[in-house]
Amino acid sequence: MKIYSLPMRAMLAASLLLPLGTSAKVSPEEAALLGLEGTPLTPVGAERAGNAEGTIPPWTGGITEPPAGYTKGGWYVDPFADDEILFTITASNYKQYADKLTVGTQALFERYPETFIMNIYPTHRSASYPDWYYEGSIANASTAEWCGHTEPTLAERCLKRESRVRGISFPIPKTGGEVMWNHTYAYFGKHYTAHAYGINVFADGTYADHLKIDRWYHPHYQTEEERPNDVYFERGGGAIICFSQEDIYPPRTAGQMFGGCNNYGQNDFDAYLYIPGQRRVRKAPELGFYDSPGTGSDGLRTADQRLGWFVTGGEEWYEYEKPYKAEFYVPYNSYMMAQPGLTFDDVARPGHVNPELKRYELHRLWVVEGRLRPQFRHLGPHRLAYIDEDSWHATNADMYDAQDNIWRVSELYNINFYDQKLTYFWADAHMDLVNGRYACVNAWHNIGIKDGNGPPDFDKAPAIEHMKPAGLRRLGVR
Repeated sequence: MKIYSLPMRAMLAASLLLPLGTSAKVSPEEAALLGLEGTPLTPVGAERAGNAEGTIPPWTGGITEPPAGYTKGGWYVDPFADDEILFTITASNYKQYADKLTVGTQALFERYPETFIMNIYPTHRSASYPDWYYEGSIANASTAEWCGHTEPTLAERCLKRESRVRGISFPIPKTGGEVMWNHTYAYFGKHYTAHAYGINVFADGTYADHLKIDRWYHPHYQTEEERPNDVYFERGGGAIICFSQEDIYPPRTAGQMFGGCNNYGQNDFDAYLYIPGQRRVRKAPELGFYDSPGTGSDGLRTADQRLGWFVTGGEEWYEYEKPYKAEFYVPYNSYMMAQPGLTFDDVARPGHVNPELKRYELHRLWVVEGRLRPQFRHLGPHRLAYIDEDSWHATNADMYDAQDNIWRVSELYNINFYDQKLTYFWADAHMDLVNGRYACVNAWHNIGIKDGNGPPDFDKAPAIEHMKPAGLRRLGVR
């Protein structure tokens, strides 16, 4: 399907454009637009005001206190459970709302006219963050800068670590690369460990599920005292983010474990894999590498489709169009998916996730559109990401095939983890419009409530040995 291109929408959204330039730093006058209160832009660079129609409210700080009934360490209470559906978009009326639907959303209505619907709820700008994150984001507007590479494929892949503090690096972005960097490295805690369930769903709605233990370490947002005192984490200019994943089931992959880090100097995932059958650790450059198959996805998503579309690898393979903002109906405040007792039988439906579990709201999003540079090859040569202005997390992403037909459509189901003051995805879905299958990244921490699982544990840091090849050798199950 070659439908619903976005250039017209870009022109319609011209009033929301920020001026573009060649330098990451902004002028003192632009930096003064940022502030915790009383300024046109929020501390992370979102527009503070609501829209003219009143259908998007102003940002007033997001969720600052957990709702009644929430217990620390327990399942997340839905703060908006009493909201009623405003209206429902279906295949029969979606064209009335086409100017506020992403490319992929419209394609889903075309592909699944009988089953895909969108229940629209009141908009809540719920994203909130710690004060230090706000302060750092404001400061970074005047200081954060790239390393100065003149080669276009490297120019926005190396960030001067010493030029930024803990916050969004480019709260007033000028380029698609800056928006994508903000999105990829948006805050989701200094570290966490979680039992994470995923599924690969067949065209008829049956599925294969799998369980992994995710361990994340986020030096990008740690103080110098909190960062690990280990030379391994200083390679390549210093680790930005580290990730380890351990397979629990199915049995054929149980015991497999990988770990590694991205770094400021080249942003490539330096990964190592422990394979139980071989009883050895090997370097695994394919993990986190562009269009390599995403872990546990049965080939239904690429490695760089995690979080919708994130920056990976040492070079920028895409050329970005001028980024802009526009209003869309997108998944938001997806607490219905985070309630205890949910099973994958409740979730899985042919072609897409059960629409009755989804909540859609109207929000302003950054739109980044990229096309593959001629010297590279990727399964998705043309892509779009839709990134929430309040949290810098994507809500949607679209991937086109080599014939420039819409092919893979992603939705991300984010919530505010309000005990931590951060926004992150609870679940997602990466849907193949051709074969009718889809994959959900390991998350869904509430599925089945078994195997000792619970919400992600943000408070206890995982052992950093999980991120190092020597540690994987010791920790690997033989």
